[in-house]
Order: sequence, then C-alpha cells, then structure tokens
Amino acid sequence: MLSVIAVVVGLGLIVFFHELGHFLVSKAVGLPVERFSIGFPPFILRKKVGETDYCIGSIPLGGYVKVDLGVGSGTVSQVIWWKRSLVVLAGPLMNLVLTGLLMFTVLGVVGTEIPVTLPFVGSSHMNGLETGDEILEVSGEPVESWSDLYDAVELRRTGEFLVRRGTSTLTVPFDLPPDSIPGFVPLIPTVVESSVGMPAYEAGIRTGDSILSVDGTAVADFAELQRSVSLSEGKYVEVVFNRGNSPDTAWVEPMDYEGRRIIGVSSMGETATMRLPLGRAIMVSATASINGAVSFYSGLLKLVASPVQLVEMSGGPVFAAETLGQQAGFGLSRFLETIAYFSLAIMGFNLIPLPVLDGGQFLFILFEGIRGKPASPKVIQTAQQIGILVLLILFAAVIFRDISRVVTRVR
Repeated sequence: MLSVIAVVVGLGLIVFFHELGHFLVSKAVGLPVERFSIGFPPFILRKKVGETDYCIGSIPLGGYVKVDLGVGSGTVSQVIWWKRSLVVLAGPLMNLVLTGLLMFTVLGVVGTEIPVTLPFVGSSHMNGLETGDEILEVSGEPVESWSDLYDAVELRRTGEFLVRRGTSTLTVPFDLPPDSIPGFVPLIPTVVESSVGMPAYEAGIRTGDSILSVDGTAVADFAELQRSVSLSEGKYVEVVFNRGNSPDTAWVEPMDYEGRRIIGVSSMGETATMRLPLGRAIMVSATASINGAVSFYSGLLKLVASPVQLVEMSGGPVFAAETLGQQAGFGLSRFLETIAYFSLAIMGFNLIPLPVLDGGQFLFILFEGIRGKPASPKVIQTAQQIGILVLLILFAAVIFRDISRVVTRVR
C-alpha cells in the first residue's frame, strides 16, 4: 500500500507542477486553454470552468494542457512568438521549481540524514593502532566522531590516543610531522544500502546486507569493498554477503562510472538529522537544483554517444514505481529527494529537441520568430512523425529494459 501511495503522490506531484506551468503562462499571455488534464482518458472527474475543461484521467501516465500554440496548424497565432515560447518552456521550468521547493523542504523543514563517521580505525599505518580500534580521547579530549578526531589531531600533533580494543583500554602515543595526516582511515562498515536498478540490487543484494568478501578476498571496511570492486577484472564479481545470520553469494556485473567499476551500493552507517537555517536552505536548494540540471544534461550528452549504455541506465514506469516505493520506506526526506530527482529528469526529457516534446515545440516557435513566419505544415508533420518514431523506439527499449530487469532479477 505504501508503494502505491508513493507512486500516486510522487508522479502526480511532478505531472501537476509541469502542466500547471503550461497552464498559468498560457493564461498570462492570453492563449485560451481548452483542457487541463492530469492523467489520460477515460476521465474519472471532469468539470468545465469558464473556457477550460478540468479533468483527472484514469490512466496515470502523465497529463496535458490543450492549448493552440500555432504550431502545425497552418495558421499564425495572434500571440507573439516569444510569448508562446514561454508557454512551452514553462512546464519544464516548473519541474525545476518543484525540485528547488522539495530540496528546500528537505534541507530547511524536514531535515536530511547525513552520515556520521564514528572514530573507529580502518586501514592503519600508524604503530600501535589496529583495524577496529575505537579512539575515545585525543590527549585527554573526548571524541565522538571522525570529525572530532581529525580536528583534535590537527590541534595536537603530538600526544596520545585513548583506545578501546575489544574489552581492553590502552593508550597509544603519536607524533605527527607538520602538514601530515593521521596514518589511518575511518572504519566504515560494509553494511550497505542497495538501490533499485543498480547492479548489486539486480543481483540480489538488498539494503542491510553486510558484504564479507569480493572475489574471494575479505573486505574489512567500505573503502576495501570499493577498492576490490574497482580493481576487479572479470565481467562479474563474486560478492559474499551476510543477511541476518545467513551467508549468501551474488554474482554482480559492475557498471562503469567515471572511469571506475562500481556495483552501486553505499554505506549504511550511523546518521544524524541536519536541518539548515531557512536562508541557507534557500540558497543551497537553489544551487543544488541548478547544478543538478547541469549534471543531468552533461551526463545525457555523454550517454548519447553510447545508445546501449543510455538504455541500460534508463528506467521506465516500473523503475520509477519501484524506486519511489523503496525510498518512501526510508522516510519522508528520502522520498522527497527522490521526487526531486525524477522532477529534474522529467524536465530534462521534455527539453530534448524532438518535435512532439516541449523542446521540439520551442524550436519550431523560435524558427518562426527568426524567419518571420512558421514552417510549412508538411515540414512540421514530417518532423513530428520522425519524433514520434524516435520516441516509440526509445520507449520500447526502456520498457523492455524495465521488464527484463524484473524478470532476470535475483531476489
């Protein structure tokens, strides 16, 4: 039930904001809106107010605002071209606004969970320390997190650690040269969080599983896990993990991410709720939304050169539904962050310059503004047919990927 509610709320919010953008700007520039619909026919609810028919459809795969933009009709709209272009761009831009609002809600109101690294020693090159040691004090100053430990060592280059090792407590002296860093890294457990669509999840690894070894080599902390996967050479890596008290094995096919191999897991360690001051939350959420849009397009441009990888990393309705349901189970902040991510993706998708999408409509109107008259109906019709064909191929590939992912998934 939670998954169903998550999908309805998440996708409904994204579609509503997108269509609301088209609707509001259409009204503002004087274009009559014949219909405002969330979902597609047959309609569950339908009410006409003024010139506009407001509808809720029974097929929840999107929505639309029916308005004559003067594209493809053979007529020139009475509304100047640049105002009509604003109508087209308003939908995607409202998705960007929604992303910002959701991020502000997470950062400034609900709060977001941030990892807290405890002062346990991971890989160590410092005499006297062993992997798994818990550092309690630095020269008499108590430390509760890795950040506290690092700050204390920065202030005191010479001193001693009070260390808990098993049931024993001991002191370990240290003497660090100037400008050096402690000779050890934090111990981050290999209890992982696994996301829908990532290689580890599809191979059967789930959130809460503890990774024991990669290709036969034991991994003591998350850094070793990442390093072992990155250095692996075969098509698949053998990952032994613990679920509860039962060991199991998964054969995972790593994916390439920025030149290194990953299996798509993150550390599931201690967290703390962070809530920013409202002014700071506004600035951070606005910056994060813009940077997210830039990252989406830069990533998309890289993937265009590799259509197979583009399809592999894409997700359709099944992926969206599973992801929203999974993230809703992790709490409100994670759920809102996921909606924000999908809202950015919808914005980016709609601005792709295909004639049947907002990006293609914008190009036609821009062409009209530069040329002084619209393209011929025949040219527009041909371009739209090509655009529909491309979209159908892409949609079929993504749906096939969705289905094959579920069918071949190891549970």
